[in-house]
This record gives sequence, structure tokens and C-alpha cells, in this order.
Amino acid sequence: MNLKQLRYFLAVAEEGQMTAAAKRLHVAQPPLSYQIKQLELELGVVLFKRLPQGVTVTAAGQLLVGYAQQLTQLSATAENKVRALAQGITGTLNLGTVSSSAGVMPNQALLQWLKQHPDVQLDLTEGNTYELLDDLHKRLLDVAILRTPFNQQHLVCRYFPAERMVAVLPRRYSQFAQRRQLRLSDLEQLPLIKYRRFNELFHMAFLEQAFEPSYVMTCDDARTAMHWAEQQIGVALVPRTLAETYDGGQVMIRSLADRRFDTQLVLATTPESLATPMVAGLLAQFPQAQALD
Repeated sequence: MNLKQLRYFLAVAEEGQMTAAAKRLHVAQPPLSYQIKQLELELGVVLFKRLPQGVTVTAAGQLLVGYAQQLTQLSATAENKVRALAQGITGTLNLGTVSSSAGVMPNQALLQWLKQHPDVQLDLTEGNTYELLDDLHKRLLDVAILRTPFNQQHLVCRYFPAERMVAVLPRRYSQFAQRRQLRLSDLEQLPLIKYRRFNELFHMAFLEQAFEPSYVMTCDDARTAMHWAEQQIGVALVPRTLAETYDGGQVMIRSLADRRFDTQLVLATTPESLATPMVAGLLAQFPQAQALD
């Protein structure tokens, strides 16, 4: 099994036709069919079910798709990094971002660095902290913007200022109009929209207060939580910078008084990636700060 076969396999899987895949790859159909057959023989499985109008991926083929995508992406990344090292700070920077970083990044430090290095292109991957951590360790990302808490072992980190989580309330909750902060007990009777990233944090906090909160929704994107609060569905619990970035004027933003709800964004990379001039140069733009206690 080689990279050429995997690229051919992915093209056929994505196009659903040998003819279309051959056209996309700029090869004749017989060599393409031969490489697919050789791959099937080597693996001892049937990867495609042949149909009158094309092909469909078998269960074994579906399993191979994910691995083939990772291997071909990693190969392209390695090729890009090796060439970039020889040429200096140029090429593609693979950057991962969490949805709740929208209020902080891009910032002036990143914009200044990009201005200084016009030959650098960004390839952005969006996901949650744990997905991006996995991609960092697999070397699919050079740098990622993550949100605490997470396991920071084997990572090199730069910390953004800490911020407090907030409650984003529809304006109908006028009893809180004159309040600057809310206690957890204030949330007991409210319909809450929870950002899944903080499941454990809220579970433990409410458990200590000895009441069961009422969740109307749990979601994987803090921007979604904010949007639903704007639509008057419930009270979103999200980081302050994101709430202020996406505030459309239909809600009230109130801090949570409990310091357990402090959080911060982290610019993280691996020691291996830091060894490249591109990543080292980028992290040099961000001063080191203290992590949360």
C-alpha cells in the first residue's frame, strides 16, 4: 500500500465513478483500475462494489477512507514543512481554532506576524479542544488555539488573559437588569443552554449547590449557544469574549460570581513543531503569561 494508491482510492471514493476519478487525477482509467485492484489484493478485501452507474464504497472501504485521508494529509504536511525549512519562513501554517476563540483571535500579534511573512498561508481547522489536541499530537496541526482546562503535558503553551464565564440572558429576565454578577443559585429556575466543553465544570458546581439545573439544550459550539440565547430560547453559559463578540443587542451579559468559572485561551504547539522556524517565529510574537491556578 503506497500513497499513490491511497490518493487514487480516495478519488474514486469521493467521485463514485472510475471515469470521473481518472479525469480528476489526469490519468487514464485502466491504470487507475489496476492500482485499485492491486490495493484490494494487498489488503485482501473488496473496497468498492461495482454498479452499472459507478461504484459505491464497501464497509472495508469506508474504514480505509479515514486512514487514507490522514495519511495523505500528513504526507502533504511533511512535504510542505521540509520545503519550508529549506526556504525559511514560508509555506502553509496549519492552525486549529476552537469556536470560543472568536473574540480573541485573530489579534494584533498574529496580524503583525502575517504581515511580516507574506509568503505564509493559513490552513484553518475548526473543532473542539479535544479534537484539536488529537490533531496536534498527530502532527496534522502546527499550532492550535485551545481553551482550558485540558492536559497540557508534552505541549508548549502561550496563555491569553483569563476571563470569567458569563450568563447570556434574554431581556425578559428583567429581575437581573441591575445586577453585575449572578450567583449559581440565581440560575436554579432558569432554562440553561450549556456549551458541552464545560459539562464537568457545571456538573460539579451545581452538585455542590445541591440543586439540579434545568438544561434546555447542550451544544458543541459556543456560538450556537449564544445564537439560541439571542432567539430567547434560554440562558447561555459561555466565555465573556465570545458573548461580547456576538452580542446582537437582544440579551444581557452577566458575569458568574464563582471563580471556578474562570477560563482562558491557550496557543499550543508540540516541541517537534516548535523546532521549525515558522512555528518558533509565530510563538515568539506571543509573550508568556501565567496559567490559571
